[in-house]
Amino acid sequence: METRNLPIGIVAGKEISKEEALLLFNFEIEDLCYAATKIRKKYKGDKVKICSIINAKSGQCGEDCKFCAQSAHNKTEVEVYPLIESVKIASSADKALENAACFGIVSSGNYLNEKETDSLCDMFKRYKNVEKLSVSIGRLSDENLLKLKNAGIIKVHHNLETSGEFFPKICTTHSRDERINTIKRAKALGFKICSGGLFGIGESLRDRIELAFTLKSLDVDSVPMNFFIPVKGAALEGAKPLLPAEILKIIALFRLILQKQDIIICGGRETNLRDLQSMVFFAGANAVMSGGYLTTAGRNVETDLKMINDLGMEIE
Repeated sequence: METRNLPIGIVAGKEISKEEALLLFNFEIEDLCYAATKIRKKYKGDKVKICSIINAKSGQCGEDCKFCAQSAHNKTEVEVYPLIESVKIASSADKALENAACFGIVSSGNYLNEKETDSLCDMFKRYKNVEKLSVSIGRLSDENLLKLKNAGIIKVHHNLETSGEFFPKICTTHSRDERINTIKRAKALGFKICSGGLFGIGESLRDRIELAFTLKSLDVDSVPMNFFIPVKGAALEGAKPLLPAEILKIIALFRLILQKQDIIICGGRETNLRDLQSMVFFAGANAVMSGGYLTTAGRNVETDLKMINDLGMEIE
């Protein structure tokens, strides 16, 4: 028996295999969104989380990620500045958390030095809503993870970006296994993990599905999904943008695979989805990043709040 051409077990939330996921991508977008919506409602209801970030340290990263505007290996015109003052980070967090469920402090580079880490931890110890903050500050030693934990941080963000097979084609200065190691060590210390990927950088459908299943095996808590915007001067500046329908199918597949995780639609949402931005919720997402990204502008929070309200959904 089938429902809307999809096997009823999948609509009901049956766990799927990698090979089933590959086949499902061939179904009509309406069918995939129908199943993804059913699963999203089952685990997340009609509540939407808003996330926000600050680019706390920008540019001159020594890693050679071909997609990144902040890599020193790419000849982009991104603004370069050191770690900004703690008082400015706290002020930005206060404003964002009026609507956001989480505020992320993001830095360029593969790690922060001891002085920078200690400066952030001093701020976290004083910040009244520290449990709503997360950090995305690269590779973290056990020592720095313990410093963050003692300062009150409970969530660490560390993207895997893509599959293990494709990763060396977009970055050679570190491995995806290093990223997985950071996630495993953070989880062992009790941190919640936010980890996702970037799509539209030349990866295959199989790469996307492998990423989803790796995130599932790591039992991450939330999955940010970014959709590449070509950056002038970066190695991938000629990449062809994904079409909105393909993006929605990718989101739906991730919801079918990662049924209980928060799925957050982040960078590239406005540029790549255009008029179809509200469709991300029908594709299974339950969260959006609002108010801007690291090096590109986003949509203002008020517009996103109106979109969510117009859909009859609620802010969590």
